[in-house]
Amino acid sequence: MASQKSTPNTGEAKAPRRARGHARVASLLEAASAEFAERGYEATTMTAIAARAGASIGSLYQFFPTKEQVAGTLIEQYVTELEAAFDQLSEEVPLLDVSVVAGRLTTFFVAFRTTYPAFVVLVDARDIALPGATGVRERLRKGIASVLAALAPRLSVEEALFRSVVVQHLMKAAVTLSYDASVVDHHAAMLEFQRVVEHYLEDVMEATRGGQTGAAHRGATPKERSASGKGVGPKSKGKSGVSA
Repeated sequence: MASQKSTPNTGEAKAPRRARGHARVASLLEAASAEFAERGYEATTMTAIAARAGASIGSLYQFFPTKEQVAGTLIEQYVTELEAAFDQLSEEVPLLDVSVVAGRLTTFFVAFRTTYPAFVVLVDARDIALPGATGVRERLRKGIASVLAALAPRLSVEEALFRSVVVQHLMKAAVTLSYDASVVDHHAAMLEFQRVVEHYLEDVMEATRGGQTGAAHRGATPKERSASGKGVGPKSKGKSGVSA
């Protein structure tokens, strides 16, 4: 029997051609996602994935010759879904108040991790050369940058990408906060954190209003920023983007 440990990616995956094959692949990936989430990447075996899916090990190897290919396919699906969500938010941003955008970004990764717990497990397997892991961070930041560009249309591409790094870390921090067992009232804490994100987004918008370059605005004091932008900031009129 073939070893259940990860092996070099030397096999060619068979693409399903019929509806039955697509359903089988979907079942295998669902089982793999559950196994990775529960056991971690290293501890998950191809045998366990097949058993959970109610399929033979041969059927699994037919579509995914290695565990790396299973993980890579899942990561690609996750990232593609995240990109689509960022694209949708970018289209909606012009119609939304900044407080609502802040709420959506604050809960974005929290909700995704709840729905797809295996995503973090696979992306964090940094010592493993996962096919779909290359460029994940860059792709997510590009999606965030598109949201920022929609929020502040005069923002340069370079500045939007720079700011996307900060926003990405804020979004990851929101996940940490949401899972902090020492916090008594998570909803109240998330609302407070949303205000932090909102203030940063307002700063992004202010950077394009004051006539300063992004770099100059980043290095300016709050007083200097206010003087440059003449104290004009976005009005908050929408409801919070954080749901109970």
